[in-house]
Amino acid sequence: LPGVAAAEAADASAVTEGAEGAKCKPAKLTGRIVRPDDRGYASASLGWDELFTHYPLVIVFAQNPQDVVNALTGARQHDVALGVRSGRHSLEGWSNVDNGIVIDISELKSVHIDTASRIATVGAGLSQLEAVTTLAKKDLAVTTGTEGTVGLSGATLGGGFGFLTRYLGMACDSLVGAEVVVASGAECAKVVKADLNHNSDLLWALRGAGNGNFGIVTSLTYKAAPLKSVTYVQATWAGIGDLHGVFDAWQRTAPTSDNRLGTQVEIHRNQILLFSVLAEG
Repeated sequence: LPGVAAAEAADASAVTEGAEGAKCKPAKLTGRIVRPDDRGYASASLGWDELFTHYPLVIVFAQNPQDVVNALTGARQHDVALGVRSGRHSLEGWSNVDNGIVIDISELKSVHIDTASRIATVGAGLSQLEAVTTLAKKDLAVTTGTEGTVGLSGATLGGGFGFLTRYLGMACDSLVGAEVVVASGAECAKVVKADLNHNSDLLWALRGAGNGNFGIVTSLTYKAAPLKSVTYVQATWAGIGDLHGVFDAWQRTAPTSDNRLGTQVEIHRNQILLFSVLAEG
């Protein structure tokens, strides 16, 4: 990628502020950089759904927000395709690109929890399982989906439906702040804060429509809920002969059950599965 190579040869990194229309210093890619000739490129470029395989010219594993600023600035300066990913679970591979730059935020895993206020600020690279286990150590929780390896940020920014939704709402309902890298000026990038007092319109947009639309989220701040324990039950029916009865009973009882109870039915070729989670705050 000639443009990216030129950017990396520059001495100065991208500036984070710029007047509208101002030009930035040539961007230098920083972070953990993986290129096609590197040994780990094949695994680094692979998504969860291998049906959609892409071959970026460079993958930037960001170690801090400035790495994201530099990569976004470089992509804008050299007009190259850009993909952003965390858990790599985009079903159609939208978080990856051919012949461009992929910014991977999966290594941004900082955690700060204020147990008194129940405010948790976490790096956008946490997986859902990492978030659940980390918060559980403090007897806290936010809604997550059911697949542990899915990125917490992608799930939250898309809404976030899970077993605790009837009890705590969607994942995005608990989101009270975010750190976001956004485009600035003609070719720059900068870090902004989005919360109730700063860029509140951006926070509003991120809570359910934030996937790939408004900026690159590098950290998320949640108002967590107390959660001391959960009871998990799984019921299994062999075959699908009982499908009508199971589905009818589930549809009749689930909407009116205690809101601490979350349920999910899975219909497979050779069995029916019912999962239930009862939360104890």
